[in-house]
Amino acid sequence: MGESIRTEQTIREYLLGQISAEARLETLEELLFTDEDFCSQVAMVEDGIINDYVFGRLNDADAEAFRQTLPGNPDRSFKLELTQALREKALAAKLQPSLTEATDKPSFLNALKTFFRQPVYVGALAMLLVGVLISVVVLSRKNNSNDLVELRSMYGQARPTQSRISEFGYAPVMQLRGAPDAGDKNRLRRIENNLIEATEKSPGAESHHALGVFYLTQQKYNDAIREFETSLKFADNKAQTHNDLGSAHFELAKTDANEKRLEHLAQSLEEFTRATQLDSNLLEALFNKSLALEEMRLPREARESWLLYLQQDPSSPWADEARKNLKRLESEQAVSRNADQLLTDFLAAFRNRDDARAQRIHDETKGQLKPNAAALQLSRRFLTARQSGDETEAKESLAALNYIGQFEQKRSSEFFFLS
Repeated sequence: MGESIRTEQTIREYLLGQISAEARLETLEELLFTDEDFCSQVAMVEDGIINDYVFGRLNDADAEAFRQTLPGNPDRSFKLELTQALREKALAAKLQPSLTEATDKPSFLNALKTFFRQPVYVGALAMLLVGVLISVVVLSRKNNSNDLVELRSMYGQARPTQSRISEFGYAPVMQLRGAPDAGDKNRLRRIENNLIEATEKSPGAESHHALGVFYLTQQKYNDAIREFETSLKFADNKAQTHNDLGSAHFELAKTDANEKRLEHLAQSLEEFTRATQLDSNLLEALFNKSLALEEMRLPREARESWLLYLQQDPSSPWADEARKNLKRLESEQAVSRNADQLLTDFLAAFRNRDDARAQRIHDETKGQLKPNAAALQLSRRFLTARQSGDETEAKESLAALNYIGQFEQKRSSEFFFLS
């Protein structure tokens, strides 16, 4: 790592929020996370900035920049309050010249020594420490939230999963997933490190849920499942966690072998159902439950589920996607019903030797061997009959296929349909 990044001037600019180059910021933040010596150096520079601010040694621009950093930094605000209190006390006590000279350029440690000699301030410090502890807890949650906000923004143009992740805005499904560019890779590594650190320092429902969401977006489904299940051990009644756990199982089902696929789909449906029981207005879970029912080949239940979703969300981009899924589902059901009727009509024509009608049905459906094509349906009927031992139906299906082949041969010398 270049030494230029470790200079006092660079650190001051960083602490005052005066560095805008993203690559430089990422380098500094990575150092703070991995280099203890650098962390100590930053702490010393921060103490110097606080002292300079209290004693009016910052110029107007730097003083304003320093003030802008305080709302999101309770630790720095505490140090500032403490240093200001010490300075006021020193002035009020009219310390001897030797001490006055020392306070012209105080260090944070010397100020603390003076402070603790005064019992009246010890109680105030205790109260401040309690406040700081509370702030640390709140800040750790806020940091988790900030990391998730950044993660969501990275998938604002294309979402990483077909299913909906809690609190992610709408985006179309990512079609091609290539390796992230260097900038995104650094951001993802930093977010992951922050979330892992949060689970180690403050293990709980929120920290493990946040890390699970990260793994879900990175297609690390088993890791995501582990974190969501850990989160639920702390709080089993969180609808969003059940939804996201279901999402991890749903996405994993699409990548697993067939024997595991149904197991994960069943688990996903169970989690989505649990989420809707805990919060009937959780749109992510309602949407995902519909997807799972479709994937499990339960068209009637899936259709009812999509209609229920659209009652609660009639106008969002998610609703548009739901309508497309519903339209496709209804179309597939119609094709299935039409195919059954077409096969019935063709077999009736075949049995009655109504050549004109049978040929018309075949001609209307044979293009590109459509799913409802008479020849394909007869082939499936033949195989099903053979497997079930129904020789009568199998022979009839084979004869009907030969029937099609005969008039194809006569008309165009085509032998494709002859068995």
